[in-house]
Amino acid sequence: MSGSHTRIIPEPPSNRRWLLVVPVLIAVLGYLGAIVYMKVNERGFVYHPNSYGGRAMVAPAPDLRVESVKVQSPDSLSLVTWVVPPPARDDTLGLWVLVCHGNAGNISLPLRQEWSRALLAEGVGIVSFDYRGFGASDDGDLREARVYDDARAVYEWMVSTRGIPASRIVIYGHSLGSGVASHLAARVEAAGLILEGAFTSVPDVGASRYPWMPIRALATERFASIERIDSIAMPKLLMHATDDQVIGFEFGERLFAAAPAPKEFVRLTGGHDRAFKSDSATYYGARGTWMRAIATRDVESPIP
Repeated sequence: MSGSHTRIIPEPPSNRRWLLVVPVLIAVLGYLGAIVYMKVNERGFVYHPNSYGGRAMVAPAPDLRVESVKVQSPDSLSLVTWVVPPPARDDTLGLWVLVCHGNAGNISLPLRQEWSRALLAEGVGIVSFDYRGFGASDDGDLREARVYDDARAVYEWMVSTRGIPASRIVIYGHSLGSGVASHLAARVEAAGLILEGAFTSVPDVGASRYPWMPIRALATERFASIERIDSIAMPKLLMHATDDQVIGFEFGERLFAAAPAPKEFVRLTGGHDRAFKSDSATYYGARGTWMRAIATRDVESPIP
């Protein structure tokens, strides 16, 4: 009996190449799709007015004595602004804190009211406002340059309409608001600048979270405090929690290193927005001492 065998025909090399090309092509298309998605939705990554309490306004606590006013932006939008005068006592510092809040929620959030109450106890007045598209402020073109305009409008209202001397205004910025506050401080006169949970720039933070994406090339919303901090001559207080999971502690350290004197850096615990509760002794002790020191000075930042 004669044997038989089956002839095996080799697969054409071109077919094997396609087995490699198809997955690579899918990966490339997926990567490009992710880039397009991030670019198209960039502002959605930066601004979150509907998160963290959203736009619904909470009534101010009676003890805060809030006066609600509307400040006009350069493009005629109404920015809801809360004015809380300093407590009526003999040891007030004569300072007013202009608050630039973070990228979510609004000025009425209970946590922010609690923070404001503790600030008032230090003997200062407070002016806080919502950017366009946040809280009860009018909707408008929500982007970096316009947010800067909003902060400048409130500052000008404080000086021109409210009659608060520039030398008695402390500019405060938390998180995204640190970029707003640093931009304002580089362009106006003020007694001092406080930055909490601050970053060097939005692209730097984005690149740390998505190192495989070309964030720095894609970003148009930059809030680059690192590019202007060296021009801010007024006293500066930077506060940052070592356990901040939103804006890493290293960003605050880098920004502080780039800042000129006079400056002070305070290490905290308590995460991104609760250090004033979790590490209250350090928080209030450092901030109170710093503000009492600048209350006796008239330090101005030169206008470029």
